[in-house]
Amino acid sequence: MPETIVWNKKLLVVSLILGVLAVAMFYLYISAQEKKLRGDTVEILQWSRSLSVGDEISAADTTVARVNSATTVTKGVLRKASKDEFVGKHVSRNVSRGDKVYYKDILERSSGTPADDITPGMRGLSLRVDPNYTPGNILRVGGRIDILGRVSPRGKPAKTYTLVRNLRVLAVGGHGQKPEETIGSKRRRGYNPGIRVYRSVTVEVSPELAEQMVDLLSRVQGKIWLTVRNPSDAPKRKSETGINSEVLSVLSQAPAKKDNRP
Repeated sequence: MPETIVWNKKLLVVSLILGVLAVAMFYLYISAQEKKLRGDTVEILQWSRSLSVGDEISAADTTVARVNSATTVTKGVLRKASKDEFVGKHVSRNVSRGDKVYYKDILERSSGTPADDITPGMRGLSLRVDPNYTPGNILRVGGRIDILGRVSPRGKPAKTYTLVRNLRVLAVGGHGQKPEETIGSKRRRGYNPGIRVYRSVTVEVSPELAEQMVDLLSRVQGKIWLTVRNPSDAPKRKSETGINSEVLSVLSQAPAKKDNRP
């Protein structure tokens, strides 16, 4: 009898081990089938807010999302590791919150001419400014400005309006993108990143806006003024960019007779 009891205990232990192995193999099989159906997941970047073409990218503008690589198109999409790689660059097209971040969304600075900094489809428009009333060296390439001037919309008495808002600066006093961006970390001799006195500022505009601005500025009474935006002061609505709707009626009026050159 004792020998029979020992033998039964051995059978019980073997049965338990086989049972555990069977359960483990079952769960491994189920897991493999689910993974096969679900596919591998990857961590990609999505836009956390909507941006307009030419806007500068900050670290807070993208967020990480986990997606199914088998059912989601991830070709050309930036991954989690690239989250901070493009901070400070600009978007090359309008993007919406929740969209995947593609490489083609990013405007990379090349080693060519300063004009390479112009967003594809956009134009650089030069404005004459009075050197005695410019913002000085706080205005830099890549900054954002508003344009002010005195006009008389709908025949009303002339007063100062914000004419055009949120324009990206391409050049200050004829100096375009920073030389170190095109020749590595070495600066060209005589380069001054903060010019205090200048007579022109070049801004990035669409071809349509360029035509409107030429007509509008020819109707300004006197000089134009520039105000500098904080880099984080991004417009929340599209209506907060471009020509102020309050002064659009000025475009149908005769150009100002007074020469507004500085």
